[in-house]
Amino acid sequence: MKRRNPRICARTPVFLGCEGESEQGYGQFLNDIVRESDLPFHIEVVNLNPGAGDPLARVKKAMQEIRRRNQRRATFAYRALIMDDDQIAGNQHRRQQVESLAQQNSISIIWQSPCHEAFLLRHFNGRLHSNPPDSATSLANLRQVWPNYAKPESRLEISRKLSFQDIVRVSAHHHELAELLRFLQLIS
Repeated sequence: MKRRNPRICARTPVFLGCEGESEQGYGQFLNDIVRESDLPFHIEVVNLNPGAGDPLARVKKAMQEIRRRNQRRATFAYRALIMDDDQIAGNQHRRQQVESLAQQNSISIIWQSPCHEAFLLRHFNGRLHSNPPDSATSLANLRQVWPNYAKPESRLEISRKLSFQDIVRVSAHHHELAELLRFLQLIS
C-alpha cells in the first residue's frame, strides 16, 4: 500500500513587528489562534528590540526586516507594527512622521495607549474602557486582574489568561487591531 504524502497548504505570510518581548508573546498568541482556526496565514512575529529605541526607529527597522525577509520568501501580504504610544504622546509632529513613514511603506501601526500593559488590561471583562495615564498605573491596574503578570509574558501565559473572544471584544474598539484580524479572516 502506498503512503500518501499529506498535502501542505501554503500560508500567506504576515509581518508583525514588535516593540519588545511582551508584544512578541502576544503576536505569537495571535499566530496560534490563526493556526488553530486552520486559516491560510502565518504571522511572522519579529522583535525589533534591541536597536530601535523609539517609534520612528522601529518603523525604519521594520522596513529593513521586511526587505531582508522578503528576499528569502514570499512577499508579506500584510505588514503591521505593535508598539506603545507613550514615547510620542503629546508630540503630534513626531507621531505624524512615524505614521507617514509607516503608511508610505504599507505598514499598519497597532498603537498601544499608553503601553502594552494597558492594552492587555482592556482584554479583561469590565476593563475595555480603562484608560490608565501612564505605564506604572497600567501595570498596577493589570495586576488587579492578573496578579502574577510579569514582563515578558510568553504566548503560553497569555493563552492561559486571554481568549479569542477577549481579542474580538477589544478589536471592536481598536481599529488597527480589527484591520489585522479582518485580514487574517478571524473577524468579518
